[in-house]
Amino acid sequence: MRGAIALMIGLVAAGLAVQAAPLCSYRSPLTDLSDLLMSFSYQYTNDPYGSEERDTNAGSFVVDYKRLYDTAEYGFDVNLANRLDISVLDVSGYKTDAGGNYKRYLTADGDAFAFAGANANSSSSFASLGMSASLGLGLGRFTDVTPLAVATRIDDYLTERGSLTERLRAADLQILAYEIGSRETYASLADLLDVVREVIESSGFAKAGGLDALDLSRITDYLRDDSFSRYCGWDAKIGVGYEVLDPSGGQRDLLAMGSFNYAFTTAPNAQFLVSGGISGPPDLFTTNRVDVNAEYDHIISDFLILRGTYAFSRETWAGTPTDVHRIALDVTLTPLDTADVTLALVLEHRPYYLEWSVDIRLGISIQLL
Repeated sequence: MRGAIALMIGLVAAGLAVQAAPLCSYRSPLTDLSDLLMSFSYQYTNDPYGSEERDTNAGSFVVDYKRLYDTAEYGFDVNLANRLDISVLDVSGYKTDAGGNYKRYLTADGDAFAFAGANANSSSSFASLGMSASLGLGLGRFTDVTPLAVATRIDDYLTERGSLTERLRAADLQILAYEIGSRETYASLADLLDVVREVIESSGFAKAGGLDALDLSRITDYLRDDSFSRYCGWDAKIGVGYEVLDPSGGQRDLLAMGSFNYAFTTAPNAQFLVSGGISGPPDLFTTNRVDVNAEYDHIISDFLILRGTYAFSRETWAGTPTDVHRIALDVTLTPLDTADVTLALVLEHRPYYLEWSVDIRLGISIQLL
């Protein structure tokens, strides 16, 4: 466990230490990001000696969806997290959280905002469904820096291949980012590619003869990759709410709540995200819910991607906390365009565990036709 944590911290530090284009200085008029992760695992083992205690029949299904939209005047966010654990011989359970917030900025060029939100949660440990509504104030903004990150990836590739004698100037990268961020205004991807090619070749750093067919093919891949996104920023919110439904089945209460989000990247191949929140009745010290999540995504090369996540949740009832820790490391190798190999290591600790659970998964997918 300590080795996995140390590895994750080391990779985060290495990725964030990279000095590249100041991606977080880029400002986009519109931020529209979404992320959907799904995973499923199942294991069945029948003990050949007839011992039911050694049989294994268990599985898990996880869905995590996030959406972030932000303009100069308003923004909203949506999240859905669901985990279902099924075991024939052991404890089965589920946990679902869904929520969203709408925020209105007090000024178009400022970071202060008012928000209204709603949240619903359900768990096998709850007596009933929980629902709440909230109002409050906040500070901070997020911005989509994907256009500049894509421009930087193109610059890195062309420089390493020798198609550029020197790296593009900051002004050229900003022009590329503007055009890439305006891709919706182009009739086709080919039209955008023509403009990107013109900007690069008129920089004065392109090799004699300009970009070749392989360069343009790789640039097209970067422009077409909708799964790639990078963003920066932060926000913090405080507010009050009301329990429409109490998950403990008790009396509905007023709620106090606070949350924060932070996103940072120094290079196109790295993204660091942290989020957390606390909510509960006015007496937060005896009854509350705390969630903290951290994620680090690192593109080591075109065929190797590493992702590390840490999730912590605590539910405190009558002064008694229950803590859940989950650490996951995923390594995805793409040796061919039609093949993926994924190795995942998942460590988890729950209140009734005597030690950390360790789950190692190896997945291979090949497209034959």
